[in-house]
Amino acid sequence: MITKMIYCCIPNKDELEADFQNKIIKEVDNMNYNNDEEVDGVLSLFPSIYIREDERKYLKFSKEYIINYLSELSQKNFINKYEDKCLNLSILNNNELSNDISVIRSEIVRKKSLFKKKIPTLEEFVYPILIHELRIKWDKNFKEFELIRTINKNTHIARMVSTVQLTIIPERELYDKRTFFFDNGVLYYFSSSIPDHFYPPKINPVRICNYLGALIIKEDNENFYIDSFNQVDIKMEIPEALIVMSFPWKMKEFFDSLIELFNK
Repeated sequence: MITKMIYCCIPNKDELEADFQNKIIKEVDNMNYNNDEEVDGVLSLFPSIYIREDERKYLKFSKEYIINYLSELSQKNFINKYEDKCLNLSILNNNELSNDISVIRSEIVRKKSLFKKKIPTLEEFVYPILIHELRIKWDKNFKEFELIRTINKNTHIARMVSTVQLTIIPERELYDKRTFFFDNGVLYYFSSSIPDHFYPPKINPVRICNYLGALIIKEDNENFYIDSFNQVDIKMEIPEALIVMSFPWKMKEFFDSLIELFNK
């Protein structure tokens, strides 16, 4: 558990949690609740109303199923597309959630020696990634990021609007269900889009479908290891070569910005 955020640029954790629970979250109907619903025989992290029909066939949403699914996914035959000493990028062309949209996997190593003031714990390292009111301050990929329904402390529904990407992809909007938890010293994060009928798409910004957004983050004495999986229909044709050229740069920018936050 994080007892105190160390850095002056990051608000006190107790203050953040008070905001997180009481003030920051914009509720669509002023209703917070803990989910205790069984979905397909499993106690689900998400209420069934937020699970899309196309993903019910392949996924269950308990903590154990998410860990197993991500572990099995990491063992599949990803095709290496880009590799350097800090980041590997690979692509899986066929996946049950959508055979038309590739899964992009990025494996990133960030040395703890890059932190100039104090080396954060794993919990401190992931905190600005997971807490939306911090994320919007440093993550250049999003111009809007709000929680619209809290299910429990670590599980919620969020609305996000991206910034213009690669100069050719206009702003995109998505409504996601998101959850994160620690298991045996490893952080697991999972997200996917909710059914569109809750918030019908508008012409602009274009609504996209997040089939899978996931992180596995762990550490040893010298490094943080980030394994991320992304399968997103951006509603726009884009050459794979452009992804291969641009995605590593975007991921490096993301984690360089995070490290800069801690070093301020």
